[in-house]
Amino acid sequence: MKSKKIIASILASMILISGCSAKTDIQSEPAVTSSSETTIEPIKFDETSETTAEKAKFEFNPHVYSAQLGKSVSKEKWDALYNLCDALRAGETTFKCESEEAFKWAMDDTVLCCLFPAAGLKIDTKMEDGSPAFENGTGKIHYKMDIQEYLKRQADFEVLILDMINSSVEKDDTDYEKALKLYLYVAENFTYEHEVEEVDNYVYKTFTRKKGQCINYAAVYAYLLLQVGVDALPAGTFDGLCHAWTYVVINGKGYHIDTTWALRSEYPGIESVYLDYFMMSDAERDADNCLVKGLTVDILPGYWVSNQDVSYKAEDNHYNLRSLCRFVKLDEENKILHYIDMEDKPHEFHYDI
Repeated sequence: MKSKKIIASILASMILISGCSAKTDIQSEPAVTSSSETTIEPIKFDETSETTAEKAKFEFNPHVYSAQLGKSVSKEKWDALYNLCDALRAGETTFKCESEEAFKWAMDDTVLCCLFPAAGLKIDTKMEDGSPAFENGTGKIHYKMDIQEYLKRQADFEVLILDMINSSVEKDDTDYEKALKLYLYVAENFTYEHEVEEVDNYVYKTFTRKKGQCINYAAVYAYLLLQVGVDALPAGTFDGLCHAWTYVVINGKGYHIDTTWALRSEYPGIESVYLDYFMMSDAERDADNCLVKGLTVDILPGYWVSNQDVSYKAEDNHYNLRSLCRFVKLDEENKILHYIDMEDKPHEFHYDI
């Protein structure tokens, strides 16, 4: 992966040759490349004889789980969160939890925004009667909006999530295929928000408005992956280029995936999605000026990965394609990813090897 500055210099040369115009704003996501003469279908997967109606559909999972996060978060905290999620879906005002520490983790705004987005910033622990929010193994829920309105909000959100994942992912996909398809889905259907509006919580608003910034997309992509059973967490850094993306575990190995810099709307004239930011290693991420030595994960107790006894390494380089490669087609039967390089030359990547 070349750094942004190197990519920008390459693009400048291409522009002189092609006569195409481009913008290069490194701070507000990737530089724009020149337009290709080749017309490419943005997303294409091999069709099968099985109709959409016959395919097994995903159901909404209110209990998303990250095994990577589970190494740092105790079972009693997860149980408290799941009890809270069930209570919220039923419009209840209390839920069971084993300790006050578990109660506080489950009710934390960041935890809810990332793991149960519709509830983020819509409930809190301040009881109107001044009573303790947690006592005798029971946590209390104070809704910051009408309960019936919240129930509709939650139900609508669940429908939205199912529409997203069932329109792009199949249950028998491999974890790599799920990650790629959802990467393409976000890149094709969401846009970058250059002027931030303070609307609702930072994950829910991006799902409902389909626009946001890096911190939003780090969590949005992670949540979609968790819904389809792929381990993922929002991550980021304040060293080098201040930026956020998603840390993903596939086949027991960690990778960095950056949907923000893949957003097709940021590349006018380009008809397909760049694959540069899919399945990156630590070395690739560092070369992109996002230094993983200062890695943070929003939902971690203590926030900083360096404070954990758990590894968040991404040392495998096998899946990362070279710079300025764009998606063409996924042949799932033969496990081949078809893509083109910066000169529009076709290539194949056998992703099961």
